[in-house]
Amino acid sequence: MYGEWSMRSKLGQERRILALLAGYLNGFAPLSHRLDDMATVVAEACLNAAEHGNGLDLHKRVRIRLQVDRERAVCRILDEGSGFDYEGWMAAKADLPRAEDKLEEDNPRGWGLFLIQSLSDRVRFGYEAGTFYTEVEFVSNGEG
Repeated sequence: MYGEWSMRSKLGQERRILALLAGYLNGFAPLSHRLDDMATVVAEACLNAAEHGNGLDLHKRVRIRLQVDRERAVCRILDEGSGFDYEGWMAAKADLPRAEDKLEEDNPRGWGLFLIQSLSDRVRFGYEAGTFYTEVEFVSNGEG
């Protein structure tokens, strides 16, 4: 199965994408136990793409591509920004508070990448035809 959608770079547009994603995957048993994880990760990746990648510029789009088979789902979220220095973020992460410490902070910002990494089986970042992407993979693990 293959699906493709797009959204304007506006906060809240990710909810429409999640509704489309849920309708598309409705009844697809091999990954039904991963739908909540997928929804959280795709929403966070869409928000990051719209806010950080496209700077909430309404003239820029976030595109979402989903490929699903019996073993896995791979979702690629593309924006029109210059990209994200994942290696630099990982290096700086050692200086960040642990997730348990962040629970006590008042500021809910900064959880997006943590959620994306924690709830997906694989995360990749890269470039495709002049656009930056975040790609997440979910494996069925034979459940469902």
